[in-house]
Amino acid sequence: MKRKKYRELNLYSYYDHAGIARHLEDMARQGWQLEKAGSTFFTYHRCDPAELHYAVVYFPKASQFDPEPPAEQREFWELCKATGWELVTSRYQMQIFCNPAKDPTPIETDPVVQVENVRAAMKKGAVRGNWCMVFCALLQIWLQFHDVSTIRSLLASNTYLFAIFVWVMLLAEAVAGLISYYRWYKKARTAAREEGVLISPSSLKWWRVLELFFIMIFFAVYTANFFVYRRYGMGALTLAFLGIFYGAALMLVIHGSRWLMKKKGFSAETNMVLNGCIAVVASLALMGVLFWATLRISDVPSLRGHENAETLTSPGYPDGDTEHTYTVYHDPLPLTVEDLVGETAYTDYSCYREIQGSPLLTEYTYKQEVPFVFSISEQDGPELSYDVYQVGLDSLYDSVKRSFFKDTVYTFHGQIDFVIPHGWVAADAAPWGALDAYQYHDEDGQPYGSYLLCYDSRFVEISFDAWNAAPPTAEQMTLVGKVLGSGPLS
Repeated sequence: MKRKKYRELNLYSYYDHAGIARHLEDMARQGWQLEKAGSTFFTYHRCDPAELHYAVVYFPKASQFDPEPPAEQREFWELCKATGWELVTSRYQMQIFCNPAKDPTPIETDPVVQVENVRAAMKKGAVRGNWCMVFCALLQIWLQFHDVSTIRSLLASNTYLFAIFVWVMLLAEAVAGLISYYRWYKKARTAAREEGVLISPSSLKWWRVLELFFIMIFFAVYTANFFVYRRYGMGALTLAFLGIFYGAALMLVIHGSRWLMKKKGFSAETNMVLNGCIAVVASLALMGVLFWATLRISDVPSLRGHENAETLTSPGYPDGDTEHTYTVYHDPLPLTVEDLVGETAYTDYSCYREIQGSPLLTEYTYKQEVPFVFSISEQDGPELSYDVYQVGLDSLYDSVKRSFFKDTVYTFHGQIDFVIPHGWVAADAAPWGALDAYQYHDEDGQPYGSYLLCYDSRFVEISFDAWNAAPPTAEQMTLVGKVLGSGPLS
């Protein structure tokens, strides 16, 4: 059974009147007549193949906020109908007409008027929207880079990378649309005034196809992080879906409120102002929901990939104080205190593992700690913590390495308050089996039991805590290099 409806992606620019008309005429020859022209899809219904003529014209006084078409627009439709042009559909200022006559009289015959009508419609709608998008995209991209302290934070964050990708794509689309439009308008205005002809806009279908291709590739890689590797726990997947929900809900509120106010007969001006206020309030409210959900997920260890975590309660300390609730983790670690020093008298360690990252950089955080219960016992064992950074692209290796040697700068009201040096001093890399090795020194030059080790595609930050200030032995260094420098981590 043949389907009666057909939808296809709208790959045409808003002002590409000639390209849209030719495409609709070609579709009519294939037995599909236009029913609705949306910003994303064209919707058709099945018909007998026919030679139909389409005209795409622009009525600048129309608005997406009008509760109903203004009188002038309806009069324009009647004039077109009198010459055989039936209105098929309209989208804001764009009006699409159809005429079955073999040689119909054109709706518009003056190229200068046609060009100025397109300009007025674009200025009121798409051009204004594109300039707003350019401003918002640049601001958002700057904020994403401004919020991260190092390139490691950026590359290891799917959230930042996803946001940057989305805004870069929106920026590219807006800039490409503006450049193409302004180039066409400059040529079309000159040709209309000097030669009396209307120049058709250049097609941007190739750009939209390329854009869709990159979006599909990005989403495929982004989704693979969750569904193939399953490295980040259900919390990350939940946040990803919440992000999608945020965008969908915001669009529903904005478009739904606009539609409702049109149905209730609000004027275009009132609708536009209220719709803008609703958009701001809704975005803030939904962002609050997203932030609340993030906090809730962070409170549930199982959602963050810690399947065997326990929540325990210790007695109040000092006596009479409130009880203290803490979490003990039982995650697998590639390297433990026992591996380095053998069995210890202390056995109630909390073993914590967290994995976050992207295809560009994955950050593994491991901690073997004595749970904090308000008291320190002589029976407490030594602790161990280390972070491993797996670089996904060789070209990023040097940039990631340089990020470890940035001083931490604290500012207050734009003025530098104080600076904490990175503290890494070169050490002998051979015992670790590393390319380079560094030991942490404080501002007074005092060495600490923290080391930065550089391997082929990995960086390891490891800290030996409460080891009686004794440096790790050659055997321990060798084991660290073997396990963390090249061994499996997850």
